[in-house]
Amino acid sequence: MLLAYLISAYRDPEHLRRLIDTLDGEAHFYVHIDANVDDRPFRRCLPAKVRFVPRHRVSWGGWEQVEYQHELLRAALASGEDYDYLFCLSAQDFPLWSNRRIREFLAAHPGAEWIGGHNLTHTDNAAQRRKITRYHPFRDLHLPSPWLKNKLVVAARHLLAWSGLRRRPQVELGGRLCDVYFGSDYWALTLGCARHVCHVLDTQPALRRYFRTTFVPSELCIQTIVFNSPFAPHAQFLPNPYPGLTALTPLHFIDYGACIRELTEEDFPRLQASGKMFCRKIVSGKSDALVRKILAARAAD
Repeated sequence: MLLAYLISAYRDPEHLRRLIDTLDGEAHFYVHIDANVDDRPFRRCLPAKVRFVPRHRVSWGGWEQVEYQHELLRAALASGEDYDYLFCLSAQDFPLWSNRRIREFLAAHPGAEWIGGHNLTHTDNAAQRRKITRYHPFRDLHLPSPWLKNKLVVAARHLLAWSGLRRRPQVELGGRLCDVYFGSDYWALTLGCARHVCHVLDTQPALRRYFRTTFVPSELCIQTIVFNSPFAPHAQFLPNPYPGLTALTPLHFIDYGACIRELTEEDFPRLQASGKMFCRKIVSGKSDALVRKILAARAAD
């Protein structure tokens, strides 16, 4: 089984090296380094087998998060390799399962698409629906002051909401209106599904225009493509009531809150009980004792 890991990074090159060294040695690794940071520490410490993709200046919640996912997919598909699965990870992830167990699990579920989706067009959660019906401009705007940018983003969002301007809760895809789906950034797709996603991103400008001003399009765009495709029956659809982002993240343990919690040794029992394949966030210096426990558990897995 041949796997491709598509990894986004902006901090902690030492942990990224540890992540790549821990994952399947036969796998291929594609890495995007945020253009907001110096990439030299990453290039110095990562193994030669890593393939770097063109860099994007990423702002949280902006369209550039989809663009770097597109770069990673495009690079993996251009390799011509016959991948069984392509995983989208962050550089602060770590595998909870052994490489053998990961391969066996994927082989036991042939054709499954490990991406969660909740229909926002028909959701029972009004706050979630506003991610697509309200406009969220300027998130990709590059200003020298993060404070000023945040004020502009918030002011523009409130002004547009006050004006009553709303967007329809459906997106044009292939010449027809389609429902919009929400899920996690972190997924694993079959080669056929990954090719379909990349083709749609390459050829559907209306879809790109729609998602540029939604809230966190990286949790909407690829999910919408998959759940409006022939691959939808093989993906992880979660109907009403709104299940929350934790349930929509099929392979990762993530402690969602106002921000994603950085994991420590005290979280080990929860990780073991979660049944998840990966966890996030791991931070060098803070999570080292936890990583040692995970590695010992993987060795016995």
